[in-house]
Amino acid sequence: MAFNVGNVSKHINPDRTARIIRQKFMDYFVKDCGHQYVRSSPIVPFCDPTVAFVNAGMNQFKNIFTGNRNPKYRKVANSQKCVRVGGKHNDLNIVGTDGYHHTFFEMLGNWSFGDYFKVEACEMAWKMLVDVYKLPCSRLYVTYFKGDDKLGLEEDIETKEIWRSLGVTMDRIIPFGIRDNFWEMGDIGPCGPCTEIHYDHTGCLNRAQLVNKGLFDLTELWNIVFIQYYRNIDGTISLLPSKHVDTGMGFERLTAVLQNKISNYDTDNFSYLIKAIETNCANIKKYEGKYGEQDWNNLDTSFRTLADHSRMVTACLADGVIPEQNQKLRRILRKCFSLSENVFQKERGLLKELSNYVVDNLGHVYVEMEKNISQIHQIIDYEEEVYRDLKNNARSEWEKLLKDNKQLKSLDILDAPSLIPAYKDLQKIKPSKICGELAFKLYDTFGLDSYTIEKLAIALDIPFDTKGLDSELKKAKHKIKQQVIIKSSVLEELEKECIPKTDDSFKYNFEKVVDDYKFENIAVKVLKIVHHDELVKQIGPNTFCGLLLDKTNFYCESGGQISDKGKIEFDKAIFEVIEVENLNNYVLHKGFLTSKSGYNLCLNSTGMLSIDQENRLDIMRNHSAIHLLNSALKVLKGATCQKSSKVTGNFFNLDVSIFGPKLNNDDIQQLEKRINDIICEKIPVTTKEIDIQTFLELDDVITVPGEIYPEEKIRLIEIKHGKNLISREPCCGTHVSNTGDIGNFSIIKMKSLGRSTVSLHGVTGKKSELAVKNGYEITDEIKRFQKSIAENIDKPDVLDMAVATLRSKITSDIGDSYLIPVNVKQKCLEELNAISKQIKNIAKVTLNDFVDMEMQNVLDSKVQVSKSNKKYIIHYLRISMILENVPLQRATKVCKHIPVMVISYTDNTVQARCCVPKEFCNDNFSADKWMENTVASVFRSPLMVVKGQNEKLICNMKSKRINIQDWDLLLKKSMDTAKDFIENNL
Repeated sequence: MAFNVGNVSKHINPDRTARIIRQKFMDYFVKDCGHQYVRSSPIVPFCDPTVAFVNAGMNQFKNIFTGNRNPKYRKVANSQKCVRVGGKHNDLNIVGTDGYHHTFFEMLGNWSFGDYFKVEACEMAWKMLVDVYKLPCSRLYVTYFKGDDKLGLEEDIETKEIWRSLGVTMDRIIPFGIRDNFWEMGDIGPCGPCTEIHYDHTGCLNRAQLVNKGLFDLTELWNIVFIQYYRNIDGTISLLPSKHVDTGMGFERLTAVLQNKISNYDTDNFSYLIKAIETNCANIKKYEGKYGEQDWNNLDTSFRTLADHSRMVTACLADGVIPEQNQKLRRILRKCFSLSENVFQKERGLLKELSNYVVDNLGHVYVEMEKNISQIHQIIDYEEEVYRDLKNNARSEWEKLLKDNKQLKSLDILDAPSLIPAYKDLQKIKPSKICGELAFKLYDTFGLDSYTIEKLAIALDIPFDTKGLDSELKKAKHKIKQQVIIKSSVLEELEKECIPKTDDSFKYNFEKVVDDYKFENIAVKVLKIVHHDELVKQIGPNTFCGLLLDKTNFYCESGGQISDKGKIEFDKAIFEVIEVENLNNYVLHKGFLTSKSGYNLCLNSTGMLSIDQENRLDIMRNHSAIHLLNSALKVLKGATCQKSSKVTGNFFNLDVSIFGPKLNNDDIQQLEKRINDIICEKIPVTTKEIDIQTFLELDDVITVPGEIYPEEKIRLIEIKHGKNLISREPCCGTHVSNTGDIGNFSIIKMKSLGRSTVSLHGVTGKKSELAVKNGYEITDEIKRFQKSIAENIDKPDVLDMAVATLRSKITSDIGDSYLIPVNVKQKCLEELNAISKQIKNIAKVTLNDFVDMEMQNVLDSKVQVSKSNKKYIIHYLRISMILENVPLQRATKVCKHIPVMVISYTDNTVQARCCVPKEFCNDNFSADKWMENTVASVFRSPLMVVKGQNEKLICNMKSKRINIQDWDLLLKKSMDTAKDFIENNL
């Protein structure tokens, strides 16, 4: 009887819920078949730089198949979180248009690493489906590999016979070629034949001839791969020493089968989200499950897309994927915001609300979702604000471009903000087509993906060479590979001569006796000498060179930590090591040879290598401190992400993104208090080496997004107070063994690096103690200065100089010797700003008095007399230095009966005013002539006639900005010319 969607009950059998289906799979393989359960790896792989997301269940076991890692367990099973949004498996652009494509999905799998093989794998799979899940055999088909003449591989008769022995009839066992039934990891690497189990949703009579024809109701359910070969670089196939089994069954597809649904979106993996959208968007028509032309307004497609993307976003954010660093995730987030606003009429908060439903549904399986729910919410809120700002800023410019080309409406500027500069660039060159080279520029320079470039080409009505872009991308990848492969001539020679790699295992060795750290000196031998990138046999004194030793206890720059310094003591000379460099595990010690006797250092010389112990200890303090800071930031601010770090002996620097309110002075104080409390508690800092599988099993590990970690010997640094975990990070750097040895902790600089990122610089130990001491001293100094303001208000130059000196002292940089904690610095700057305001306020209150006093003083003692025995005044108003607004009118009123010229200078701006009583005016002398021919001429500024006044009696000069370094000279010149003019013309 044919399967009829309409006859299926809307109520799911309690035994067939998604949760139970998943649990039955795990119980069967773990309890009944002796497999070890392994938790899902994070969505972004830690050890594989070749993929942006984990896109298959086997990703975390990849290096076991290649032979680069020994398996911790021989038989494992798990449910792996997977994302497919790019590359070979790009489902992003068709999600929602059908019932089975997803950006996020779960892959159920069981693996054998050299344990069982074909017989057991097929038996367990068949029993799982038929005996545990109770699927009817009449709806199942199996495929197997029919062989390949070119590869010299025969038909996989063994698998065929296994299926026969399990009761599968021959008319349901179908052979396929290399495209369908031969799995390969890549162009080179492990591979092998596979066998697939397909399920027929219709229940019709035998449909074997339709298997692998792409029918939506006859789908692949389970793929079982027998990894037994290796694809060589020449394309040939050879046998592997061990045989492995890799299986994968799409959980969403399995659930649809067991719940009698054609569409995955009709299962309880998605139905709860569709109902949640309906609940939160009451004004929207309910979901009807329509596809294609029936879904004429794309409403149901939007339901499915938002439901799918909500799962993907929640899973990614829970695993610490940062949208800032992953444009595909950011694009999906913005798609969700756009759907929420434009389709579901929810301006804010819908995606955040849906993430709660996802966590409720999947949190019991992937516990990181429940643990990181606040982080998920925080980043969604942050990205929604970024989206809104972008929309407000970019939309108006995009609207202008739309007026010129209506076809651009098919593009979403919020999906790809760089469309605006990309479109403008294309408008300049006006291409007849988008060739591969131009497409690569759009990809590389403007960050447009192939899908967006194609839509842009359609809008411009020009062809787009997609194959050309693929070719350019391959070329770019090849160039990167070539750059990695290129070796220096020195390295080539070292490898050609088979010189052993440097043994640097001693770099972590030290002994702590009471409170002292002891770093053991080691005897070393000079294997090679490098000078100007050439190998030489000997080197003389005072010549910069590099020494390759047989072993070293020096740390090479890595993970943000700079290299050690130190020396090598030879019989008659000392080699000062200023830095070390790792050249493909050959460690070069770079520096200068010093010798009083003119001694030349030769190959095979032996000496004693010692590190600069104080410098190393300072580095260790700072590195442990940066771990505490990273951890404390997460506690204080929630969703944070380390961008980069630098650790030296003098300071540490952490650049970190904070997805929420920016750090303020109170936050800095809290961070310093928390970290200094941890230092005072003297908590052990432990280091241990673990493999990647153990690493994946740990919770609360702080990692750097995008960082690639080794499969083996991952150094894990933990700071743990009893059961209370303070910090846990993988790190190759050097650390103190107890937080108490850090001594003290201070943040001395905070700088914004954009919307979300802040750069923090800090110091520890004695430098921190000094910074704190300086902070107390400068605070007291400002308090003392504040008390002296009132009695020195008549000395503006002195007060201004004092404020400037204190400000300069406070704003010292990281490299300066005078360090102050940043929170003290901020408070002091605020106090100085208040003092400056106070000085100006006092000046305003007493302004008239001071102007009157200064001008009266001039009248009393500084009136000048011309050759014709007439009195006049030319005066620079000194009180103007501390004033915001200079009352020149009041200054000249004090001197009503004689000619007066007054000049002021405030905030780098000069002003001037002159008044001439009527009885002093003549054909050669008046206010406007006096100003125009003297002061205004010197400062090259026009006259400004006072409205309603006679310009011959009163004249102002328009204010003019003058650099402080030019002021004294110009002032003297202006006053001299004013004096000469009045002497000759009055």
